[in-house]
Amino acid sequence: MWKFRTGSAWRDVPERYGPWATLHTPAAGWQDAHMANTQPITYVRIAEVLTDLGMITKEKAQSVLDEAGDFVASLDRLGRVRGDALESFDVAVSIHSEDVDFADEHYEWLLNEAAALTGGKVSISNYRFEKDNPDDEDCGLGTMHFECNGKPLSFGIEQESNDYLDMGAAQQAIEALSPHDDPREFRCVEQEGSELDDDIMVLATTEQREGLLQHLGITFEPPLRQC
Repeated sequence: MWKFRTGSAWRDVPERYGPWATLHTPAAGWQDAHMANTQPITYVRIAEVLTDLGMITKEKAQSVLDEAGDFVASLDRLGRVRGDALESFDVAVSIHSEDVDFADEHYEWLLNEAAALTGGKVSISNYRFEKDNPDDEDCGLGTMHFECNGKPLSFGIEQESNDYLDMGAAQQAIEALSPHDDPREFRCVEQEGSELDDDIMVLATTEQREGLLQHLGITFEPPLRQC
């Protein structure tokens, strides 16, 4: 902390702290990492990081930026990373926290959206939703059944209203779509603040998640299947 507290040069550090060169090296590394995490987070920056991490191609990055147009410029001073920006680049899917009208039907759409991110390695078929009360259109309780690459899977739904998703069940179902012959897996972005928002499920390798943390400050929750 010598340089930060006094403003003096590293060469002027008192001998009791040790050789100045030894102290300077780790401090410089900390400063570089800190500066990387405090760069303005823009769509352009996100595109650069995703491309460097091998999560998207340069062509995909450019197409998203071209489509965003003036919206890109409006994000030039975005102060913090929002994981949902990754959805624009087709590396993530969001689990909506607000009204979706018919949740029993929305789960199927959501699963297919997530499967599409795998580039054909995962396919969803034979989806059906068994309601606890089939005669009640507003009942959200029940079990969703589907096949992932031919393997039968089912997840209990504990959300009483059919207007809203069971966020936990949806997260578990999407985690189950992680390709078995692929180092990528679906993980949920850790939310910031106290207000609940959409859950963002990102398909990435361990190394790519580490890169998202290092360069964009995005952190991830542990998988629900291990909780």
